[in-house]
Amino acid sequence: MQIITREEIVPLVSIPMAISVVKDAFMAFSEGLIDQPEPMQMLFKEDDGQLFGDCHVKAAQQKDHPYFVIKVAAGFYRNTAIGLPANNGLLLVMSSETGHPVALLKDEGWLTQIRTAAAGALAAALKPVAPDACLGIIGTGSQAYWQAALITQHLGLTKVAVFGRDHSASVALCDTLHQEFGLTATPMSSAYEVCQASNILVTVTPSSEPLIKPEDLPDEIHIVAVGADSPGKNEIASEIFKNADIMVTDNHEQCLAHGDFGVAVRAGMVAKDADISLPDVLAGKHSEMDFSTAKWTLVDLTGMGAQDLAIASLVVDNLTL
Repeated sequence: MQIITREEIVPLVSIPMAISVVKDAFMAFSEGLIDQPEPMQMLFKEDDGQLFGDCHVKAAQQKDHPYFVIKVAAGFYRNTAIGLPANNGLLLVMSSETGHPVALLKDEGWLTQIRTAAAGALAAALKPVAPDACLGIIGTGSQAYWQAALITQHLGLTKVAVFGRDHSASVALCDTLHQEFGLTATPMSSAYEVCQASNILVTVTPSSEPLIKPEDLPDEIHIVAVGADSPGKNEIASEIFKNADIMVTDNHEQCLAHGDFGVAVRAGMVAKDADISLPDVLAGKHSEMDFSTAKWTLVDLTGMGAQDLAIASLVVDNLTL
């Protein structure tokens, strides 16, 4: 077994490649070719119950695929205050024939960031928008950066609006997006301002209280909810789900247990079966759904082991082991 460092991994993964393999994985999942257990997680809380960290373990195998993958991803939100990355993790790639370890991808959480943003790009692309459309980002962490990077490149967008609790962090993210990608990125003073300026909105925070409420939204908007991936997290007010024209989940059971969709179901705002599957949509199984004419549309992403299998396999296939 080889141990592969982040420095070795990064040159092997391009944005188009990442989006392509994650899309293929979603479609394979839709066809019943991928099996993944329920995710395991640990939540780390302050004495007052506020989350300050989480750790997820996800895994997947695919029919006739040479590898299966077990991924550990941790996010500790206070790390940046002491000069450490908020995210870390690794992936263990093992042989589907022998069960022997093939490679340990010591990616420091980078592959999880990329595969999550790849799913965000695919989810954002469900809504047709003009090239001058604006992408709204709620959050200023590393996943906010990657969502902005992958979605704008995938959709050919150039305008981004950002809001975070720390305005200086919003300014810094906008400066980075401009310098690295040439985007016109504008820091905003409220979530309302971002919503009103945006055609597509992505939420990427660990919030335990809804950040986006019905009164924040314009008449038409496409929301991709990424941050609520554990019980206790909630970014999107349940009333928005109640009034949405289309609701999409990456994995129905996971979103019921971990996502904003589940919060809305438990609040009695929507039925348990009100969602449609993102893998099925990407596989062409919901052609009757017209995102172009819908007013409020939502995609709830909790992250799937299938994505980890796809991105890890991409790395291993590009290595000389």
